[in-house]
Amino acid sequence: MNIFKTFEIFLKEPLSILRDNFIQIVSLQTGNIFENKPSIDVSVTKDKTQITVVNNEKVYNLLSLVQNRANSKKTAEKV
Repeated sequence: MNIFKTFEIFLKEPLSILRDNFIQIVSLQTGNIFENKPSIDVSVTKDKTQITVVNNEKVYNLLSLVQNRANSKKTAEKV
């Protein structure tokens, strides 16, 4: 399965906790990538979900792109 399609499906039909809440995607780049391995952390609170991507700009760009596409589709459907 295409990874882009996977993320689109995830954001199109998410769990209500993700669909109904504010989603924030954050990228952190540390100085020495060999010392600090890439990681992804997801924290969910009552009204906000934050995805923190550490030392992996490609994953951050992918998630941001898919989120922007989903937001564009929502905006287009409202009009």
